[in-house]
Amino acid sequence: MKSKHVYVTLIDLPEALPFEQKKQGIKIEKIFEAKNQDEELFNFVKVLEKNLNEELSYIGEDLINEKFYKRFLFSKNGFLEIMYQAPAAIIAHFIDEKSAKKFASALKKTVKQTVKDGKLSEILQNLVEIKKESEDQLTYEKWSKITKIRKMV
Repeated sequence: MKSKHVYVTLIDLPEALPFEQKKQGIKIEKIFEAKNQDEELFNFVKVLEKNLNEELSYIGEDLINEKFYKRFLFSKNGFLEIMYQAPAAIIAHFIDEKSAKKFASALKKTVKQTVKDGKLSEILQNLVEIKKESEDQLTYEKWSKITKIRKMV
């Protein structure tokens, strides 16, 4: 049985999200940066929870095809994946469009509250998209192309 779903995406093209994993220097900096990034990520999720008016449960992290994910489960329905290396991506999966629209609105509000640069915040808010399963999805190949383009700049 195949279940259709709706998903919300945000790809941080301007690299402005506070938790995004940037290129790092020496090992001590890497350890500090990793702890700081986790703290920033969980702070971002707390603001998102408040704006969404729904609790999220952290269910772990994963490494798939060079992408580092943190995953969260919504208390009502769906789950959230955050790929936190540049360019960071937020992908939330839902069964119904109403939940996706509610999340997209909360995500935009969270970006507005957490991204300090007003212009970058506005750009990110405009990058939030709601798509249905049959539409174009963010695949590893597409993410790889974005990463390669980013490295050329």
